[in-house]
Amino acid sequence: MKVNSVKLNFILNTLRLFLGAFFILLTTPYITRVLGVENLGKVDYVNSVITYFILFSGLGIPKYGIREIARVRDNEEERTKVVIELGIILIITTFLSYAVLFGFLNYFKNLKELKQLILIMSTWILFNNIGFEWFYQGIENQVYITIRFIIMKLLALILMFIWINSQDDYIKYGVIIVLMNSGSNILNLINIRKYISFKNISIKDLDTRRHIKPILVIFVAALSVSIYLQLDVVMIGAIRKESVALYTVPNKLIRLALIVVTALGTVLLPRISNCIKNNDKENYIKFINYSIKYILMLSVPMVTGIYLLANEIILVMAGNKFVESIFTMKLLSVIIFIVGLAYFLGFQILYPHGKEKYYTYAVTIAAVVNFIFNYLMIPKYYQNGAAVGTIIAESVGVLIMLFYARNYLKEVEFYSMKNLKYFIAVSIMGIVVTGIKYLNLENIQTLMLSVFLGTFTYGIILINLKEDLVMELIKFLKNKIRR
Repeated sequence: MKVNSVKLNFILNTLRLFLGAFFILLTTPYITRVLGVENLGKVDYVNSVITYFILFSGLGIPKYGIREIARVRDNEEERTKVVIELGIILIITTFLSYAVLFGFLNYFKNLKELKQLILIMSTWILFNNIGFEWFYQGIENQVYITIRFIIMKLLALILMFIWINSQDDYIKYGVIIVLMNSGSNILNLINIRKYISFKNISIKDLDTRRHIKPILVIFVAALSVSIYLQLDVVMIGAIRKESVALYTVPNKLIRLALIVVTALGTVLLPRISNCIKNNDKENYIKFINYSIKYILMLSVPMVTGIYLLANEIILVMAGNKFVESIFTMKLLSVIIFIVGLAYFLGFQILYPHGKEKYYTYAVTIAAVVNFIFNYLMIPKYYQNGAAVGTIIAESVGVLIMLFYARNYLKEVEFYSMKNLKYFIAVSIMGIVVTGIKYLNLENIQTLMLSVFLGTFTYGIILINLKEDLVMELIKFLKNKIRR
């Protein structure tokens, strides 16, 4: 099977990230102001509940499927067997998930009150599981993913400004969320016929049992991660619903930054898995070094910039009603760096080597730590208590993964002194941003000027320090210009 180059896949993935970021930046100020804290909180609360059911019905297949398809992508018969086997498992788990969800709707009073919204957003479970997104990631078909992504974002954007006009339109907002995240997955189901063939496959050739153990191991890890991604919202909502939006707004913006930080890793996961399967040591080390440098180069300035500009970001993006979110955003900013490291250790080192059980150990322990601190701190500090719990949990997870990945890290430039260049550059960038804040400009002016001059300063310092990735990018651009 013909596979796109890493550079093309990265460019396409980055394009999706920037379009996604633009979508959030364009719609967040509008949605927060129109729906308000209370109704936006309802949608975010239901979104968290449905996310759990998506997680349970998917087990560990979304991550496991990427690795397994990447390993057999050049063998049509093996590709088909993996798709059918994992598809059978998904059909069963989807049915069970809906049975449990309907049971919950009749049992829990707080869910009954939001029944209509829950039923509408529950369609996300079905669309998500019939989409086989993991298959397209595994074969690295980033062109198809990008085209579909752009179409759905544009449709969601149009509908958002047409449908959402008052606080009572939060139900419609729920429809848009489902459409945006999984509405196009029916196309995935139709399009997958191009890549698989049932000609030489019989029922006796299938073996779903071989997938059970690894997907359950990965599922436990995914469940644990979701605890400190979603449980904090659920726990805040159970105590004070008006604090849900105060937490989710800065959290969404931070998670948006994290998507950018982990962008290259998302592209490299199937490629690294394929290198390990084929014992391609040279390319494996090259890709791993690309990944850690990329994560550090982006996460370090993002933490600094978001911490220093939290006030301007919240007031511009959400308005004066979300002033209480400013300190929450400052707290959460540090997880960009911590989660970046966790993603690298888990999905670039442990997972491709088949050491997912160690990743599972780390995130499971972190989830327990997160629950304990949430239980202790949310009742008193609300959204800020949840932020502190997340920071502590993520830090614990990284330390455990560092222990299990220590031997693999000796082969790459994880502990290299070259990585200090990012911290030197960001120190100077921080001085520039702080100076701009003293000019007492309008919030939007301070934000835009800080982003522009801060990024420019950071880039210039890295060029002067001859940072590897930056120099390689400059070399690549020079060659393109010459051609």
